Amino acid sequence: MHRLSPTRLAQQLGDGDVDLAIATPDAGQAHLRTRHLFEESYILIGRPGHPRIAEGATAAGFGRLEQVIVSPSGGVFSTPVDVTLEALGHSRVTVASAASFLVVPSIVGSSDLVALVPRRLMRDRLAEVAWIDVPWLPERFQVELIWHERTHGHRGQQWIRDLIHDLVAR
Repeated sequence: MHRLSPTRLAQQLGDGDVDLAIATPDAGQAHLRTRHLFEESYILIGRPGHPRIAEGATAAGFGRLEQVIVSPSGGVFSTPVDVTLEALGHSRVTVASAASFLVVPSIVGSSDLVALVPRRLMRDRLAEVAWIDVPWLPERFQVELIWHERTHGHRGQQWIRDLIHDLVAR
């Protein structure tokens, strides 16, 4: 396992530093091979008993909540969600960024921060957090297996890609 660098994914795959990625594809990397795994949406999470999480059901209320965002490349405090908010005439209060969605439940669980996280990530952990659907946010995103042409015909790679696809399809 390696930390994925979204801005260097094509290079990492081409150099053999990374053999296979599970990520949202970047249109600028159309030369990479992909296999669709699933479509995903976000939910808003906070600590159990969070007093204001319900405000996130509207764009205006969401914008007033202090939030953690995920920035795999570090330090980026704007995502496609911010574009959607801006189009609706709002912005949000981002106070922290995390490198991965995997650490976000721990961060919000011990604070009054909230965060948008993939629904699928939390499906077995919903009892650990307060959560709501975000009806004003229609954004859905694709999650795919991504690999380089150099490994496309490799039998071991084909096996692991099929295995991952089948596991996710359950």
